[in-house]
Amino acid sequence: MTLKEILAKNVTNGRIFAIEARTEKKGLKGIRFIKHTTLTAQWGVNYSHVAAVRETVEKSGGAKPNWFEHTEYDSIVRSKKDPTKLYLQIMNPRGFHTDYFLMDGTPVTKADLIAMGAIKDTEAEKPVTLVYALESIVSITYKESKEIKVKEAIAA
Repeated sequence: MTLKEILAKNVTNGRIFAIEARTEKKGLKGIRFIKHTTLTAQWGVNYSHVAAVRETVEKSGGAKPNWFEHTEYDSIVRSKKDPTKLYLQIMNPRGFHTDYFLMDGTPVTKADLIAMGAIKDTEAEKPVTLVYALESIVSITYKESKEIKVKEAIAA
């Protein structure tokens, strides 16, 4: 998706979205594959999670992400190396479903990719935040909640 398409969603912090992303990857042995992921995530800053982010930063020796910088938009970040490269930063990702395909479209499993030596067989902690290049995002679907509708009605 483009920045304009994402901003047209006119969303605010904390709203929940279903996100679909399709990313081309190059594995350890040069094997190229496609990772197609759907997940549910939160747009923008989740202030209840700030303590967990600080704890994670402290555990990693105080290292903060140094490859991107925030833009004027809550969840859009820009690469420091290539300022034209924009990413969507999402909070509290959950409900992951990932499908893998070889570049010719042949479906493979994560186990197949591990067996081919394309990716490592390592368990990862649940991420606090994720970033996806804007062009890898296929769709974003807003999921309304009663709580937000009530807040919007009161504000109107």
